[in-house]
Amino acid sequence: MSSQTKFVEISSVLVNPEIFTRHYTCDVEKYGCKSQCCYRSCIVPEQEARKVEEHLDGILAYLSPENREALKKNGSVLAVCAKQCPTGCVIHDDEAQAIRRNFGGADFRCVLLFNNDCALLYTNQQGLRYCAVHTYAMQKGMVWEEFKFADCVQYPLSFYNAEDGTRVLSIQDTPYLNHIPCMKSPAGEPMYKSLKKTIETFMGKDFYKELEAYAGKMAKK
Repeated sequence: MSSQTKFVEISSVLVNPEIFTRHYTCDVEKYGCKSQCCYRSCIVPEQEARKVEEHLDGILAYLSPENREALKKNGSVLAVCAKQCPTGCVIHDDEAQAIRRNFGGADFRCVLLFNNDCALLYTNQQGLRYCAVHTYAMQKGMVWEEFKFADCVQYPLSFYNAEDGTRVLSIQDTPYLNHIPCMKSPAGEPMYKSLKKTIETFMGKDFYKELEAYAGKMAKK
């Protein structure tokens, strides 16, 4: 996000107006990206890990035997920081700030890595890589945006409270991820449309209606 971006206030929330004009779609098949954004797994507070681990047997079914074994041996979907990053945390400041803003002072750990990738990734028969948590939720008829780890779900958006307590909806602009196809070659609908369910999950349906109405007014100008 440019430091010159002027936020707009919608229903007491400060909104980055780029979400109305900036396009985004997550389409692994279209981009042939092999889920590049999952290269380092994600940051997860304990309560989120417990929620997912209640369904672990079903999730493990999508993974390769090697990944299943790695997770079972680890005893959790979360890594032991000292083992996974012995020389210190490698999380990029932009991402760490985005997730900590959302969860406050919660204790975070990363999802286990296996062969330098998120241990929860699997490769389907077409050679495409997907998240087992995401696939499991969809196959079970669950709302994946409400089940999957928030660090994954909110990207590339960022939801947080400013220092004065004002709620903010913005965009994660992480320079080190600019090579990812969906960032490098934007496609699809504007973010406020393509990420509707994500916004509703974090901010509520009533807020989204206000956001949509604001977008309609902008379009008429």
